[in-house]
Amino acid sequence: MAAVARERGAARAAILEAAGAILVRDGGANFSTRAVAVEAGVNQSLIHYHFGTKENLMLEVLADMDARLLERQAQMYASDLTFDEKWAQAAAFYKDDLASGYVRLLLELYAIGFSNAAVGTAVRALHARWRRVLTVAASQALDRFGIAEVAPEEVATAVMDFWIGMEFEMMVGVPEEDGYHWRTVETFRRILARLEARENPSPYLLPDSGRG
Repeated sequence: MAAVARERGAARAAILEAAGAILVRDGGANFSTRAVAVEAGVNQSLIHYHFGTKENLMLEVLADMDARLLERQAQMYASDLTFDEKWAQAAAFYKDDLASGYVRLLLELYAIGFSNAAVGTAVRALHARWRRVLTVAASQALDRFGIAEVAPEEVATAVMDFWIGMEFEMMVGVPEEDGYHWRTVETFRRILARLEARENPSPYLLPDSGRG
């Protein structure tokens, strides 16, 4: 019985890995349980056994990746890093997520969610989870910097909208010289560094303006 359970667990993991690879590589339009079965080297009936439908499989792929990344992000925001360091770490995480295909996967599921109610509901739930993490971080930052005129929910929305907009532009190929994506990310880091320097004044710790 234990051997059977291990075998089923291994098959399920292989299916999830194959499904994620296909979504990232080929996009949602070319996603099918048949293609996943070939990629994973399993019988197609196993996919229906573990996940039921193609849509359920896509949602499981998203949930599996997102849970790990959300925990990573929450731990980083709860750390003792300064807020400019946290912003820099978030940017580094984003580069990792571009390389892993997570960003492409998420945007593929956004597009599917426009016409698929189940996928759309799952994407909104994902957004709500990330928004909660960012709202807590924004509340801590506003308290630290003594900014009372802005709600943490507003900051969280601005940050989410910035990253999502950047993701869409990057995925459709807008170049840095037109989009100013990474330059803007660095500008935000410098602003946070200046706020941190104001809280901890020292002539030796003033952040570089970034201008030569």
